Amino acid sequence: LGMQFSGSDWLWFLCFHIFILDLKRMKMTLNKKNYGRIIAAAIFLTPILVLFASTAFYYSGYSPDGTVNKGTLLENSIELKELNLEVSSGPLQNEFPGKWTIVQFVIGDCTEDCFKALYSSRQINIRLAKDSGRVVRYLISLDSINLSADSLSKIEEEYPLLNLGLIKKNNLPQKIFKKIEDSPYLLIDPLGNGILLYDLNLPSGELLKDLKKLLQNSKIG
Repeated sequence: LGMQFSGSDWLWFLCFHIFILDLKRMKMTLNKKNYGRIIAAAIFLTPILVLFASTAFYYSGYSPDGTVNKGTLLENSIELKELNLEVSSGPLQNEFPGKWTIVQFVIGDCTEDCFKALYSSRQINIRLAKDSGRVVRYLISLDSINLSADSLSKIEEEYPLLNLGLIKKNNLPQKIFKKIEDSPYLLIDPLGNGILLYDLNLPSGELLKDLKKLLQNSKIG
């Protein structure tokens, strides 16, 4: 029929095919009504299983074109609830934010590198075009918000959609704290899992590539 399948698609198609064959063997012992219910359930659940499998493949660095994630893939994802962020706006007020979220961390005032990262994440959001509404951004200060009056004024004027927040040092994962001087940013999925870590050493276009792939392959957020 001219259809093309990736490796993961073939795997799920084969599993589904085997499952249907087993159901046909079971048909002899099931009445017609129950058999129909099982078939309907299988058809309904298959795309859901494929979605979860595709997400798992992507997070492990697999994609059909052979490319891998550009950010640092966290071996163990960081759960949003473990960060205990203090925020007063945006989706991170909830355990399950429902949107893809770029969380930038800063210690003290927002210096030149900090604003470079803010600018990059804003441009990424703009370049996502129709998908820009699926991504939100945060600037999270360590221990206390020590942003200067000039920084706050610049953020209000140039980054009106940016959400601010606070995290206690004890709640900040070590892998992020080690890079705190580089004003790193963490990508959190709509279910509240921090999965990819970035810093200024990586061109902003790499985060854009990762986000485009995630948004293309994910129906959530």
